[in-house]
Amino acid sequence: MKYTEIFKLKEMLEKANIPFEFIEHKDFKNGFQICYPDSGEKRVCSVIEHEYSYGSQKDLLEIFGLMTKKELEETHDTVLGYLTAENVFERIKKHYQKQNSNDNNPVKDCQYDDKGE
Repeated sequence: MKYTEIFKLKEMLEKANIPFEFIEHKDFKNGFQICYPDSGEKRVCSVIEHEYSYGSQKDLLEIFGLMTKKELEETHDTVLGYLTAENVFERIKKHYQKQNSNDNNPVKDCQYDDKGE
């Protein structure tokens, strides 16, 4: 299967100069992962697209992190699938801009603040 959304997101992040780590998983699920801003303890959001991710059949992305309170309550899960590259990019961009603004009010626990929801 050819995945295009994860590469579209990669290109969007590169153009916006937002830090991330891109990982190809050849031996595990034959897919790709983007970790923002990088993998490990500093990771705020993990984006995946592989044969078992939610939405991969439709070339869509799955995220862990940067979910709204409403999404967390509605899904009762820590992941959210069936997202476009544009949707994921807007979440990451909003978080990145907030982290780099002068308001000194960091977003915690990988939660995405979408208009207070």
